[in-house]
Amino acid sequence: MRKIRGFKLSLRPHEIRRRAKKAGLDLESAGLPEPALDALLERAAKALAPGVLFDTFGHPDPDQPILSPMPGLAYSLVLASIGDGFLLFRVREPGAPEALWPLLEEAALDECVRFAAGLLADEAEKDQCELSPLTALSGAASLEAVLRKLDGAKLGVGLREGRLSPAASLAVSLSWLAKSKAKSRK
Repeated sequence: MRKIRGFKLSLRPHEIRRRAKKAGLDLESAGLPEPALDALLERAAKALAPGVLFDTFGHPDPDQPILSPMPGLAYSLVLASIGDGFLLFRVREPGAPEALWPLLEEAALDECVRFAAGLLADEAEKDQCELSPLTALSGAASLEAVLRKLDGAKLGVGLREGRLSPAASLAVSLSWLAKSKAKSRK
């Protein structure tokens, strides 16, 4: 298992604007024109304490049926968290619209997972494999298995009422699939 904490996480303004538009949130009318949003995202990135735990489990594995998104040679689990600092930051930034916070949290967690998945993709490439699309894990049994396998306490992540705690945490799974010979010749 690998643990990486405190890596640089950037909240990209164009990504936040895209998510806000998709959610029907007009940032301009909410008092966050481009320069103000950029400044808010910079402060938010400094308040985050990103961390990821990830590991790969070979076949056969007793938890594979509930954790692996599809049958494959192996599967990897990623547990990501942005820490509790984000909640404190929200309290100190009363001017931002309430609908913006879940978007920032989601974008930050996606960046954490993307970081870990990039490292896993490099490993898979060395083994002549490719990774399946990410599958978010949400069931109590699967989350319990993830926390047991990755020792969620190392990131301060636990399970409360069938959900990850702190709420700004995410567990995903990826399957390792053999590359087809036809693809590798190109």
